[in-house]
Amino acid sequence: KAFKSEIILYGNDRVLNEIGENSQYSLNSFAFLKFIKNNSKTLTNTKLSEEKFLKEMSKKLTAQTETGNPTVKVKYSNSNKTEAENFSKEYHILAQNYLADKKNSYLNSQLKLLDEQYKFISKNTDIRTTKDPLTDTLVSRLSYYRLLKNDSSPVIKYINSTTKPSLNKKLVLAAALFVGLFLGIFAAFVKDFSNTLDWKDIKSKK
Repeated sequence: KAFKSEIILYGNDRVLNEIGENSQYSLNSFAFLKFIKNNSKTLTNTKLSEEKFLKEMSKKLTAQTETGNPTVKVKYSNSNKTEAENFSKEYHILAQNYLADKKNSYLNSQLKLLDEQYKFISKNTDIRTTKDPLTDTLVSRLSYYRLLKNDSSPVIKYINSTTKPSLNKKLVLAAALFVGLFLGIFAAFVKDFSNTLDWKDIKSKK
């Protein structure tokens, strides 16, 4: 018996787009699956080798988004109901930490570069009075990235999650074939039986 979990998240696209991360791509990447293997406290298959873990999880776990929609729909399957439910609750924490690391890494590198450029220009130019558009852009980007760096809002936010038994496709197909076969035999029986009846004699007796 298998169970399927659906986890709904809400991505902060303003930040994600700025740091060059796409929710669907990032949360389906091998890099994120490796992060899960190293940090999950609820999964039991983290003891597998990295190759086997990645192969197994890439089949069990998928994230989907629609263009222009910050909502992320994550689907996860597991034969153990308790593990499926626990991982559903843990998943958004793992996703948030992973993307937060990506955010901090990107912003740290950009702020270092912009700070160096700002210091260099400051030595030769009065930034407060200059009308150079490149300098204005530099100051603007530096201020914006500092704002993003200090923003404590989550990069991705948990909305809800549900875990339900998943239907076995083979059993559903077998049941459908059985019902179809039964109805076919029943219909043929009714047809053959009706052919043996004398409908004129039946009508005359009414």
